[in-house]
Amino acid sequence: MITAIVTILMFLIMVSLHEFGHFITAKLMNFKILEYAIGFGPCIWKSKKSEIQYSLRMIPFGGYCKFEGEDDVSDDPRAFSNQAVWKRIIVVGAGGIFNIILGFLIFIVIISQTSPMVTNKVESVVPKSYIAESGLMPGDEIIRINDKKVNFYNDITLYAQDFTENTECELVIKRDGEKKTLNFKPTKSTSVYKYQEDGIAVTSKINGVTTEDKFYPYSEDIEKDENLIGKEEKIERLIIGFVPLKENVNAFNIWGECWNQTRFVVKLVYNSLWQMITGDIGIDQMSGPVGIVKEVNTAVNSGSNSWLYVLNLTALLTINLGVFNLLPIPALDGGRLFFMLIELITRKRIPPDKEGLVHGIGFMLLIALIIFVSYNDIMKLISGLM
Repeated sequence: MITAIVTILMFLIMVSLHEFGHFITAKLMNFKILEYAIGFGPCIWKSKKSEIQYSLRMIPFGGYCKFEGEDDVSDDPRAFSNQAVWKRIIVVGAGGIFNIILGFLIFIVIISQTSPMVTNKVESVVPKSYIAESGLMPGDEIIRINDKKVNFYNDITLYAQDFTENTECELVIKRDGEKKTLNFKPTKSTSVYKYQEDGIAVTSKINGVTTEDKFYPYSEDIEKDENLIGKEEKIERLIIGFVPLKENVNAFNIWGECWNQTRFVVKLVYNSLWQMITGDIGIDQMSGPVGIVKEVNTAVNSGSNSWLYVLNLTALLTINLGVFNLLPIPALDGGRLFFMLIELITRKRIPPDKEGLVHGIGFMLLIALIIFVSYNDIMKLISGLM
């Protein structure tokens, strides 16, 4: 029940703000707005003020802002179709931009509650790592990895995913105001988890050499799973080999950190789409509404700080929604923007019937994609229960 309520609230907030972006920019530019609706399907509440009808509809996973002359010709000078193309571009693009702004604002709340924040500066170098042999020192600031710019710590974790064993990599650092280039091989970090009756024994290794043995007794934060008792799990990953410096969040550095977090999520969306296009990621790895509900359920049941996990998931989803909606795909805002950009360049509007046909086909393909992705999500849930 809690998962269902949280999921509905998340979608209502994201959709409401998206449509509010269209609504407020159109109102400021004196477009004629017919209806501002949250949800779709049968109307359960409505109120008309001036010329605008405000409504709440039964199905909460959607919404719309309806304009005079949006899909047809109108004689009203305030109709959508009679506005200058640059005004229409602003109004149509505002929805996705407002979603991204929401993500930025949520990150302000999250980061202010999770101080200190991890930086791209070095606090200490991991013994036995290859980067230690290359001369990395505490206080160094990592600014590039393999010709890719590093803005904050999450960039480092993203670029490290491309590391391969025994491959030479390049690290550009800033030390005492000067840039230095270090060449290194990624270090293999191995963690072995042994699940025992009274807790979990963890052995950490760097390049095959044991560096630490720790024992974690079961508690509220570490739940005991009877199915894992007596089993062993090994996790290997390639790292640079340093411990990042942490800084307390303050009124000055929080803005840059939130901006970097927002840009990072946008970058992840584009990287994922590119990997799908190139075939590095299969379409079966996408998640739809069912997968989102599963992630919400995990966040809701993640412990005492579950509200922070829910907020983080909301930030990720709203930025994803904003970016995806602005892509030049028919039936989405980005598809409509694409036609407007053609109009801006050629100074000739695409006939509404032809544009409508393209959006109609795009809408059917999107529905087919959602059904396919939802089917895959359901199959994953079933296989996980078996």
